[in-house]
Amino acid sequence: MKKRAIIYIRVSTDEQADKGHSLNHQQDFLRKYCELHGIEIVEIVIEDYSAKTFNRPAFSSMLNKLKTKKLKANMLLFAKWDRFSRNAPDAYGMISTLNKLGIEPIAIEQPIDLNVPENKIMLAFYLSAPEVENDRRALNTLVCMRRAKKEGRWISKAPRGYNNKLDENEKRIIVLNEEAPIIKWAFEQLATGQYGVEEVRRMCNEKGNNFRKARFNLIFKNPAYCGRMIVKAYKTEGEQIVKGIHEPLITEALYDEVQFVLTGRRLKKTYTVSVKDQLPLRGFLTCPRCGKNLCGSGSTGGSGIKHYYYHCLKGCKERVKADEVNTAFSNLLSSFKFINEIKELYNEVLKEVFKRQGDEKVADRKVLEIEIDKNRERINRAQQMMLDGEIVMSEYREIKQSIEPKIENLLSQQIRFNETELEYRTYLKKGLTAVQNLGHLFHFTDINGKREIIRSSLKEKAVFSKGEVRTENINKLIWLTAAIGGRYKGVENEKGGEIRPLSVMVPGRRLELPHLTAYAPQTYLSTNFNTRAFKMIY
Repeated sequence: MKKRAIIYIRVSTDEQADKGHSLNHQQDFLRKYCELHGIEIVEIVIEDYSAKTFNRPAFSSMLNKLKTKKLKANMLLFAKWDRFSRNAPDAYGMISTLNKLGIEPIAIEQPIDLNVPENKIMLAFYLSAPEVENDRRALNTLVCMRRAKKEGRWISKAPRGYNNKLDENEKRIIVLNEEAPIIKWAFEQLATGQYGVEEVRRMCNEKGNNFRKARFNLIFKNPAYCGRMIVKAYKTEGEQIVKGIHEPLITEALYDEVQFVLTGRRLKKTYTVSVKDQLPLRGFLTCPRCGKNLCGSGSTGGSGIKHYYYHCLKGCKERVKADEVNTAFSNLLSSFKFINEIKELYNEVLKEVFKRQGDEKVADRKVLEIEIDKNRERINRAQQMMLDGEIVMSEYREIKQSIEPKIENLLSQQIRFNETELEYRTYLKKGLTAVQNLGHLFHFTDINGKREIIRSSLKEKAVFSKGEVRTENINKLIWLTAAIGGRYKGVENEKGGEIRPLSVMVPGRRLELPHLTAYAPQTYLSTNFNTRAFKMIY
């Protein structure tokens, strides 16, 4: 029977530099073998692909030709068995498939007569050896990568805001690049709690950057920006947090603050509006004629000056000047005069809350201080043991690297305690001032602030009629705590209409205090009011 062979030559990208595995070397060697043994070459298949599976383009095309009889041969020649496969189970299956097609696979440098049962043991060795080599190489790579991470090195592609570089020892490090300032700014904006991730991305792009929506949120979850490195758990080793050797872009306190925002613990509700500055009440008014919603738009007259109106659609002729309606609503807010007794009660409740929380924070701070001192003492003891020769320098460094991140985390918590308490007191004071001057605040704040005040004040849509903004349902807390238009609107005595004692003015269930911009344009206040106290959600 005439010998007709397909020459199969394979090399993967990572083997190109290996002289013994080069394409030319394999092809020359296989051609000479065929000439020497009188074998006709019917096809030469060249593959640049991994041998972990048989899902390879060139090999699959060759197999399809054999199955459809477009290619006729009785031998498949290759240099070694690792050129054929690096996966023993797959290799046995493919040998069986080729045998059914009348093809005998032959490794000319590792010849085996498969008709002899004992030779299958040698075949198993040839097929398993490359697989073992792959596994060993992968394990060595993993060990080296974990060692580098434990040293605080970033070994993969640099995160945005950094570039990959080699240090003086030819080891990989990351250094800050020109995008670092905008990413730091993005962290700072998100930490305020006033913007969502998508809003921050748009603001960054407006500054001339190009951040894609799909991956932008991953930036804020990467601890590398604050200098932390995560070494994931492996076998008996637990997950570790180590300090990176690269320069951090932000502080750990800022990173932790952003994580609070992302998980919703600090995220305050914000609204994206697409209304004109001149039409803040658009969507909050109903038509006094037909009861449908009023919309708003601008109109340019003969003078060339644009005037804005709230108006109805679909045949209704209701149309009023926006300035008149806006002024009327501002006047309504200015008529809210919070009575002194309520303000005094509010202040007393806050004092009680501060005192109670202050006692709790003192205890928490004490625990943090003890933990910080305890960990510092551990490092000092390890240093002393190293100096006394009880442990070697490498053991001391390992102890130090495992303890220092814990100290950094505890110090970050300590800083957040102080920052949160300061913000807490400041925002409450500004919030109370804002509530007492709603009309003034509404007049001078931006469009987002105006609409936030409207949402917080009105519990249903209002109507503009006879020069006044009217509504049947103002925020219940305002009704209970303010005099509106010079007269108290809260709970009245059935007999004389006099104000009852303060104890009856406290509402039962939780009610929302208006979310307000309090002189700091990006600071909003949210408070719950119940029978026991005002409780700040911050």
